[in-house]
Amino acid sequence: MFKHLFFDDTRLLKRENLARDYGKPVSCGTFIDPRVSCGYAWAFATRGPDGRFYLLYHGYLDGQKKIVPALAVSDDGVSFKAAEIPEDALPKQPALPNQLDIPLPNNSEIATLFDDPTAPKSERYKILLSDHTDLYPKRFIDDYVLSSPDLFHWTRMADSCWNTRGTEPVTGCFHNPIYKTNVVLTRPDWGQRRFAITETVDWHRYSPMELCMQADSEDLPLAEIYGMTALELDGWFIGFPLIYTGFPQSFEHKFRGGTMGVQLAYSLNGRHWQRSLRKYFLGPELDVGDGLWQMTFPTSYLKQEDGSWLIYTGSSHAPHGSTPEEILGMTAVRILRLRKDGFICLKTEKADEPSLLALREAVWNGGDLTINLVAENATCAIYDTTDGVPTMVRSHEDCIPFSGDSTNWTPQWKNGNLDDFKKKTLIVEIAMTNGKLFSIEYDAIPLMTLEGIRYRELGILEQHPGF
Repeated sequence: MFKHLFFDDTRLLKRENLARDYGKPVSCGTFIDPRVSCGYAWAFATRGPDGRFYLLYHGYLDGQKKIVPALAVSDDGVSFKAAEIPEDALPKQPALPNQLDIPLPNNSEIATLFDDPTAPKSERYKILLSDHTDLYPKRFIDDYVLSSPDLFHWTRMADSCWNTRGTEPVTGCFHNPIYKTNVVLTRPDWGQRRFAITETVDWHRYSPMELCMQADSEDLPLAEIYGMTALELDGWFIGFPLIYTGFPQSFEHKFRGGTMGVQLAYSLNGRHWQRSLRKYFLGPELDVGDGLWQMTFPTSYLKQEDGSWLIYTGSSHAPHGSTPEEILGMTAVRILRLRKDGFICLKTEKADEPSLLALREAVWNGGDLTINLVAENATCAIYDTTDGVPTMVRSHEDCIPFSGDSTNWTPQWKNGNLDDFKKKTLIVEIAMTNGKLFSIEYDAIPLMTLEGIRYRELGILEQHPGF
């Protein structure tokens, strides 16, 4: 199956009366532990071995300058409560009944939590830890990996340093099915607010770190990319670069003051990234149903059975660099919901005028196509290009019109379906009014210009994953 997301126009032939825009997450829940202020990138959601949702969070304890880790659990991913911690997984003198025995010396930070699909069960979960033990006075951070079979019991993995120069959150981690590696998105060094990429297959050997993204001339003055988390979605890689801005100009390092917003980035191979629209997907001026927040750190993304996403963010009403006392009562783990493939869309630009989109040709393997859209009216046409000339074989007029909101509209025509076109090259065209188009999915192999010519004339069909 191939899924078209509309981050750019590379695989489009036509785009009329359509403007690109982000989808809009909506607030669906909030988790607050009144004893712990976790408004930075300090809350990570995942599925446990029992299928339930777990939230591993840490933060300042009761406004004190001490960071502690804890675990919450949920049956729906939205309503969390303190997890019951086995006695052998509690620290010797727990400050919280759901505190985990994960040492955080000198206010060390959990950089990210990762559910490793390639690991044995005994090491399924990974914590990438930033150990601040030697930060003062040596100015060195020790970045290593903890593993766990169950999210309760954690063990340090030997020889697992994932950043030899030492850094801190925000850190991203995801599995790349193209290269069969686990990818770490990390700052190159402590205080460097840009990010680099390194890959591993065993958490002991890592590829050389390569710079991946930094602020550029299109950003606001002095803005920094604070870090990026990311996910893999059906052959696409979607990133969430954090944009730090609004702090006062001074000769001190950029820490006190300012806000944190979230843009979107994307990649076709998980290694080379591009930013999308230069506006916030989540940000200090965007209300998604729970008010305005000065700081937003998305850390975790869980796909639901219906294809929608739960997005977990550490958020704060206080500006960046606020003290433990200043953020007390000002933070929360916000839980947002996003429709299936709802990260970016093409929407009608001029109301009540027709919009038209046509994809580049693809070699059809059979079956239907499904379209994720909201529209007042929509139809689909199919063109056969097997002879080198586009010939309409399923028309807009014969298509049964669609109206409404669907994540899986399957076009139907009065004169038949698409089963007759196996191994032929087809073009899909969508016409709609007053709509938003989020994705198109079908069992076919998309082609660029010369790939189509080779297939038609020579029977050569080459696939290049990550292009």
